[in-house]
Amino acid sequence: PLETDVPPMESREYALPFARQTRGGEYTVTLSFRLKADTPWAQRGYEVAFAQGVYAVQEAPKHERYAPLRVVRGDFNTGVHGEHFSVLFGDLKGGLTSYRWGGREMLKSIPCPNFWRAPTDNDRGNGMPQRYAQWKIASLYASVKGTPQLARKNAHPVPRENGDGSVSIDYTYALATVPAAQCSLRYTVYPCGTVRVALSYDPVSGLGDMPEFGVMMKLNADYHRVRYYGLGPEENYSDRCRGARLGIFETTAQDNLARYLVPQECGARTGVRWAEVMDDRGRGLRFQADGNMTFSALPYTPHELENAAHAYELPPVHYTVVRCAMQQMGVGGDDSWGARTHPEYLLDTNGKMKFSFAFKGL
Repeated sequence: PLETDVPPMESREYALPFARQTRGGEYTVTLSFRLKADTPWAQRGYEVAFAQGVYAVQEAPKHERYAPLRVVRGDFNTGVHGEHFSVLFGDLKGGLTSYRWGGREMLKSIPCPNFWRAPTDNDRGNGMPQRYAQWKIASLYASVKGTPQLARKNAHPVPRENGDGSVSIDYTYALATVPAAQCSLRYTVYPCGTVRVALSYDPVSGLGDMPEFGVMMKLNADYHRVRYYGLGPEENYSDRCRGARLGIFETTAQDNLARYLVPQECGARTGVRWAEVMDDRGRGLRFQADGNMTFSALPYTPHELENAAHAYELPPVHYTVVRCAMQQMGVGGDDSWGARTHPEYLLDTNGKMKFSFAFKGL
C-alpha cells in the first residue's frame, strides 16, 4: 500500500515502491485507489478509481534456426511446407485455403477482408445500417474474380521468396461498391510457421469510412477458449475503453456473446497485443498484432448476428469466428434514437489504410 495525502486542488508526486524493470518487454504499472474503511455503500478495500502507465524495455532480438521452406507449385494450388506445418493457397477459391499445424487443419474458412459489424441498438437508432450498407455488401462479396482483369491477375499468383527465408503471395479483391473499390491481402509465410497477413486499401472518394477494417476467419468450434493480452476484462470499444485495464485475461467465445434482447455487435476487445484461441487441450492459434488491434472471437459472424431478431434464432454453433481489425468504429450512445458516433471514433479514410497481424499454431 502507498499512503497518500493530497488536499483538494493540489498535486504531489510519490515514488513508486519498486524499481523500473530492466528485462526486455512491455510493463504496466497499475495504480488502484481503495477505501480504507467500510462505508454505507461499499466495504473496505473497494476500488474507487484506477490508472495505468505502460512502458517498454527494448528486447534483444532472438535468433532461432528453422529448416528452409519448400514451395510446391501445382496447376491450381501453391503449397508452402516447413517443419511441422504446411500452408496451401488455392487458385480456384483465391486465398489461403489451408493451414496445418502438427498434422491438424486449423482453418475452416479462407481469411477474408471484413469491413462490417452487426449493428447495435445505437446504430439502428441513428441509421448507421443505411449509411454504411455498401460495406456489408463489400464484406459479403469481396472477390478475387470480381473483374476480368482481377481474375487474370489472381489466376495463379507467383509466390515471392524473400531474403529472410520467408515466402509472400498476394491477392487483390474487388469490392462490390459504387464507386468500385479494391483491397489487397498479402500473406507472408515464415520458416517458424508464422503467417503474416497484411491488408491494404486505397480509399475511394465517395465511399467514406467503414464500420471495421480487418480480416475475418473461421476456426472449428472446439477452439473456444480465449486468452489475450489487451484491455479487459469485459468487452470494450474505441469509445468505451476508458474503464478497461490492460492485462492478460481469459474468456470463451460463448461468454463473449452478450445477452442482449436483440443479437448485435458484442465481445470485442481493444488494445490487444496478442490473443490465443485454443481448445480444451491448449491447441489452437496465437494471433499477434503489429502494434495493437481490436480482436473478437465469437460463435457467429456479424451477418449471422444481424439476421437474428432473438437469441433463439441464432444458428447452431459450428465455428469460432475470429476478427482481427485495425479498428472498429465506436458504438456511440449519447442517445439511442439519432445520436451518431463521435467523429474522433470513426475510421480515418483520408489516406491509404494498412493493417497487419500474424498467426501461428499452438
